[in-house]
Amino acid sequence: MDKEDLEALKNWLDRTGNLPRYQEDLIDDAIYNIQNGSTYRAEQALKTMARNYRNENNSEAERAVERLL
Repeated sequence: MDKEDLEALKNWLDRTGNLPRYQEDLIDDAIYNIQNGSTYRAEQALKTMARNYRNENNSEAERAVERLL
């Protein structure tokens, strides 16, 4: 997982209408953390995103996020 992977996921989620503001904040946080060398924190943000999508029964978006983990 690198910055480009995260940005591609963000763009895909946005294009498909699956990027509410609270999820956008999480992926932006993951991108920031990857850029600054904190893979652990980036993974935590993505895990939270996947859990949010699971709770919303949005399996397509959940799978997309989990592919990066």
